[in-house]
Amino acid sequence: MDLKKTKLMAALGVMFAATLFTGSFAQAGGTAPGEGYYAGLFMGHGTGVVQADVNVLNAGNNTTANFETDRGGLGLSGIQGGGWGGYGIKTADDIYFGAEVSFAGTDEKIELTSTTGIQEDDNSGGENDNVITSISAKRNWVAGGAVRVGYYLNKDTLFALSGGVAVSQLEVDIGSSNETYYGGGPQVGASLETNISKIDPNLSLRMEFVYTDYLTADIQGQDNVSANNGTANNDSELTGHDTAGRIGLTYRF
Repeated sequence: MDLKKTKLMAALGVMFAATLFTGSFAQAGGTAPGEGYYAGLFMGHGTGVVQADVNVLNAGNNTTANFETDRGGLGLSGIQGGGWGGYGIKTADDIYFGAEVSFAGTDEKIELTSTTGIQEDDNSGGENDNVITSISAKRNWVAGGAVRVGYYLNKDTLFALSGGVAVSQLEVDIGSSNETYYGGGPQVGASLETNISKIDPNLSLRMEFVYTDYLTADIQGQDNVSANNGTANNDSELTGHDTAGRIGLTYRF
């Protein structure tokens, strides 16, 4: 595990520890949304942008080529589903402080197809080489931790901003190669939560918007891809970001 991933995992651990620590020194069982210990489930839709930076060394003529998306990128789109868990405190001035962890599975995916195949050299002499006609990238899940700061618009409605870090698992399928990579970075969001007191005083409806930055996920091992002029080895990186709208229910304990 490289230094960047180690720092991200440490930050997630701090967020989780802050949730437990805050709860152990405050009174539990509040009646306002987000107050005390809570857990919930959500559904939503995410859209993302994946950008690539590929350096290719052609062994046939010893040349190097760079392919980079300097504007826009490839769009991901799909459904998300997951849950929150955390702890929050309401002050006498209707200010809110909290910490939470979250996890979401997702089927956000992009697939590129080509009418002209690219031959993949598997060192078998060419007879059994695979021909690549499609490339796909999929985001499998995202997990993170965040601190929350908010204000109670009234006794039953909380508006909160959040900031933390998140890790995403990305799956890239190129020809016969299927690899899994991880991209982590900052995550920020805004949410609106209101009590559903007619059903249960501890039940709340929550709507939120979340932005996640993948930073950089290195792609290694996508070697031995050849076209008409010989075998090429490449070193690639994925960067990108994701936005998601979510709606769900939380329950206070």
